[in-house]
Amino acid sequence: MDPKKLHRKFYSTVKLAFWLNSKSELVDESDAQYFQSYWEKDLRKEFIRKNIFEYFSEEEIYLIVTSGNSTLFRKIHLLDEIVKFIGKKEIGLINIEFNKLMFFNKSGAFKKGVCPKYPKSRKRKSGSDLKVALLANTMDINTERIATIVHDPLKLLSQKMSNNYGGNMEHLWIDLELIEMAVMNKKNTWPFRFQKRVSISGFYRKEYYYNVGHYSVAPDFEKLKLLQDESILNYVFSLIYESTQVLISKNKIIDGFNAEQFRSDFIDACDDLGCKIIFPE
Repeated sequence: MDPKKLHRKFYSTVKLAFWLNSKSELVDESDAQYFQSYWEKDLRKEFIRKNIFEYFSEEEIYLIVTSGNSTLFRKIHLLDEIVKFIGKKEIGLINIEFNKLMFFNKSGAFKKGVCPKYPKSRKRKSGSDLKVALLANTMDINTERIATIVHDPLKLLSQKMSNNYGGNMEHLWIDLELIEMAVMNKKNTWPFRFQKRVSISGFYRKEYYYNVGHYSVAPDFEKLKLLQDESILNYVFSLIYESTQVLISKNKIIDGFNAEQFRSDFIDACDDLGCKIIFPE
């Protein structure tokens, strides 16, 4: 592989990696265990050699130093090349499958990690629960009060609605849009879309979600301004309930998802939370 491409691919993989802690558990970067190399030259070489041979079973390993100096080495010759750069540059080691790696920082300490393979698509596991997220994360100064009122109840309703409804949908995300100008500029809300894989950049790595249904709803902002606090939840929950009709019309896309049962459970869950669905006249 071209050194520049290899270097770029390694650092892209680092962003997706999980790292080992002192108990050999897979953790985020902040909890990774760094192994300190010995300062005495011979002890340091032996310590690094032992860790490389124990961690990598392959005979050939990629050595990543710079975009112009990254290549495949036989493991038995790797150590002599590594010690040239220890304590001077960041160094990466990764197997040919790109799922197991070691990373040396500029002080010479190193950590060990793995990078799971994320398929482009997968089937929903039979019997697994749909994970529902009802969100009100975007707001402006005029609707901040509304977002505060609905935040916790939406979280509780999401938990109550996370059940097994069949079909192929693993996640359902419904966004309540509370920035009036943004809604006006878009002319409408985001329509329902079903995505086989969604990537979201997290704090440490990209997170992947599979078989995601996602759309947004917007309130009547003029009506919302006139509502008393105690009426806001009934209005918002009713708005979201009405929007779930889309799950019936998209039945072919979500392959047998029981939208009718979902909607019935939605009414019951709202009732459990002390809210009442207001049906259109």
